[in-house]
Amino acid sequence: MFATRGSSATLNDLAKAAGVGVGTVYRKFADKDAVLDALFDEKVDTLVRLAETAEQIEDAGTAVRSLLLGVMEARATDRGLDAILMAPSRGARFAEALAERFVPAAEATVARAIVAGELRADFTAPEVCLLGFMVGKIADITRETDPQLWRRYAQLLVDGTRSGDVLQPAPLAFDDMIAALGRAT
Repeated sequence: MFATRGSSATLNDLAKAAGVGVGTVYRKFADKDAVLDALFDEKVDTLVRLAETAEQIEDAGTAVRSLLLGVMEARATDRGLDAILMAPSRGARFAEALAERFVPAAEATVARAIVAGELRADFTAPEVCLLGFMVGKIADITRETDPQLWRRYAQLLVDGTRSGDVLQPAPLAFDDMIAALGRAT
């Protein structure tokens, strides 16, 4: 329900979709936030799996594009990802999970792509998350008009990560990126 309806899904919606009474849902979860908390690790695991899968791809360019597009698609197609991971009550937990699990898994792919000349020399692994967030916001505002339009902007961003002149200003530090993402919700 959260993947298709985002944070507007209610516990009644969840009960109906699960084919159970709303009382059953309320016995397991005090409120909608408790359900979102329960889904947190699953969503982080999804992002980490994308990074681990990309790391196994032999070609550095294909690997980094797979990682970028995978994260962008996850955010663009799962409306609950933002609600689950970026809520103020889970923002610090998400920052910690990114720092401990996602960024280290993504860094090897990013570093390999930079060495191979497939990625800008100044690109950082945490920026994968920001690009995913950007594409997700595009998907959010264009979903009614064209649910696939995000793919165009995802590809534009991926093309922009290719090797070239160093961009200015420098990328945000990880802590500053997390703070910025927290302000965006």
